[in-house]
Amino acid sequence: MEKITSQFGECLEEAQRKRQGQKSLTRHEQEDFEKQTAFDYAKANDLWIDNLYSLGKPTEVSGYENTLALDEENGIIYKSNNLFNSGFLISNLFKQLTIHNILFPETKYDFVGFTGFDNGKSRIPYVEVIIKQDFVKNAVQATPQEIETFMSSLDFDKISSTTFSNEKYTVSDLHPRNVLKDPNGIIYVVDNITAEN
Repeated sequence: MEKITSQFGECLEEAQRKRQGQKSLTRHEQEDFEKQTAFDYAKANDLWIDNLYSLGKPTEVSGYENTLALDEENGIIYKSNNLFNSGFLISNLFKQLTIHNILFPETKYDFVGFTGFDNGKSRIPYVEVIIKQDFVKNAVQATPQEIETFMSSLDFDKISSTTFSNEKYTVSDLHPRNVLKDPNGIIYVVDNITAEN
């Protein structure tokens, strides 16, 4: 994640330099700017994936912001993220994923590519980010108490039923559907929203 975060950041900076002297972007314009930059970057670097399901089969479960595909043979879950929980900014998503990888290395994310729709030269493309992580086999949802105990073991304080914080980070969206427990009782945070404090 650190590599793509750095490379994408450099692409955004280069694209911004080309805009030098132009007016500041509104939030919506920044979203479009990042989508166009990601689309161009993906096409130039063979990172555009036309069909998420070429990577794995559809799953019965999908999240609020992720569409899932499972590669059972290799034990990998692919997630196509619609950017909803990152404010529709790709740069925000990459920051969140980097923090996740620091806090929860056992369920680290790896960048795979981008997908979406090319809307032609006159319209901004629709872009989603494809990431992957190891699939936790035979897992069940952790209970709220198990989640609280696990986060406490990492020196996080409970802020609400699904949000925990320490001096540096806040982790939210820790609903039981996003935190799994394997048959050995090991807890895995497989989805969350992270932020620096």
